[in-house]
Amino acid sequence: MVLFDKITYDKMLADVPKLKLITPSIISEKLKCNGSLARKAVKELLSQKLIRPILTHKSQCVYTRASH
Repeated sequence: MVLFDKITYDKMLADVPKLKLITPSIISEKLKCNGSLARKAVKELLSQKLIRPILTHKSQCVYTRASH
C-alpha cells in the first residue's frame, strides 16, 4: 500500500497508539504498508500527540504510547 485509505487510517489511529513499542517497521508489518508510509504515520501520530519518542537515532526511532 502506498497511500492510506480511510479504513486503514482509522485503524492506524485506533490500534497503533495502544502498542507499548512503536517503530516504523512495526507499523509497516501491522498495517501492511511500505516503510515511507509508516514513517508518515509516525509523524501524524506525533503531531496529534498520541505517541512520544523514547529513542531517536539517525536510522531508527523508537516510540511508545503517550500517557495522558
